[in-house]
Amino acid sequence: MRIRALVASVGLALPAVALAQTQFLLADRTLDSIWLVDDRNGNGVIDEPGEVSLWFSAANAAGTIGLNNPSALASRSNTMRGHLAYVGDQGLEKLFYLHDLNQDGDSLDIGESLVALETGNAAGIRLAFPTGIAIDGDDSIYVANAGNALAPDAVYHMKDLNGDGDFMDAGEVTLYVGEPVFGVGNGPYSPQELLIAGGDANGPVCFLRNSSANLHGVFRFHDDNGNGRADDPGEFTVFFDATNLSGVTVSAGFAVEPDPARPGSIYYHQLATGAVDQVYRLTDLNNDRDANDAGEAVLVFSTAETGFSSIDVGTLPSGQVLVTDNSGKRVIVLTDLDMDGLFNSAGERATYFANSSLIVGDIRQVSALSRPCVGNCDRSGLVPILNVNDFVCFLSNFAAGSMAANCDSSTTPPVLNVNDFSCFLNAFAGGCG
Repeated sequence: MRIRALVASVGLALPAVALAQTQFLLADRTLDSIWLVDDRNGNGVIDEPGEVSLWFSAANAAGTIGLNNPSALASRSNTMRGHLAYVGDQGLEKLFYLHDLNQDGDSLDIGESLVALETGNAAGIRLAFPTGIAIDGDDSIYVANAGNALAPDAVYHMKDLNGDGDFMDAGEVTLYVGEPVFGVGNGPYSPQELLIAGGDANGPVCFLRNSSANLHGVFRFHDDNGNGRADDPGEFTVFFDATNLSGVTVSAGFAVEPDPARPGSIYYHQLATGAVDQVYRLTDLNNDRDANDAGEAVLVFSTAETGFSSIDVGTLPSGQVLVTDNSGKRVIVLTDLDMDGLFNSAGERATYFANSSLIVGDIRQVSALSRPCVGNCDRSGLVPILNVNDFVCFLSNFAAGSMAANCDSSTTPPVLNVNDFSCFLNAFAGGCG
């Protein structure tokens, strides 16, 4: 889920049946791996062989320790240097940074993975149960920790100040939401996934999915007074909960995700009474900073079938929705073919990742990827995506000797050379389509 603004989301979802050239990452807790799942032939069904590959595991050339219990996943695309991801691991109490620098479809090579945060960091925090990650830039993220006996409920802001890829150094981790909201230690909250949707000079507007008795729902928070925290009075507020006037009985769940087809709307996932898997669309129609008014929560997908256990929800630029089914060991896709804003008509649900040979052992967190646009140096989500700022960005990086300008991913000295100019110009001319 994951960039500062949703301004790139325009129009309505197109009724596309096939999801041509779609990629996403999957977290596998059974095999302690991250998988790249890729519809390489564009037929709208992903299956082996050839469309599922290992993106990260203990078998990496960098010597980075392997995963133990991945519990949070967020990725970012549209950088000059390929896809990057952060993975929170409850078993190891670590945060991993993964980056496919050579754009070969994995983060298994030397220099492509490291432990970004662990016990012993300068901030003295313990990331005992990372549950949500929101990426605010290549070097800035927000991480939710669900409190337990080892560490408190919290949301942390992490920024890599010295460019070494981790958040271990002084000043790189600050408490963003803490005791004034969550209480002391492991309080009544249970923070889950995070979402960034807009922002200003004081920082992003964030949404947090909470899943605990009497506090099920979504909360909105923003640093209104610019003091570097979002837990002062009035800064952390209810966005959607049991007091809603749409008649929704709120319950446990994990995911919160933007709706790319409807700017300002978000998807909310829950497991309702009777083992009913549900996805709601939440929209603040009257601009009062919540979705608790009548008609602001709409049930868009529901199933009570046996053997279906939804864990996570992801969205695609087309407006389509991915739902992970861990019991069925698959990922389904929801497509609004009749443009009614719902996904309950005939043909609007399909199996997208079939996982026929069960190469992936555990279907949990999902994070959609777009093809990297090498010409989009400034990583803008604005339209037009490619503009003069990209030239300024590329030239500045090249002059500074930054590896961000290594467009052709060469490793032979000189790494930065005229070939990078050609690579960038060709990418710019080709657009991002």
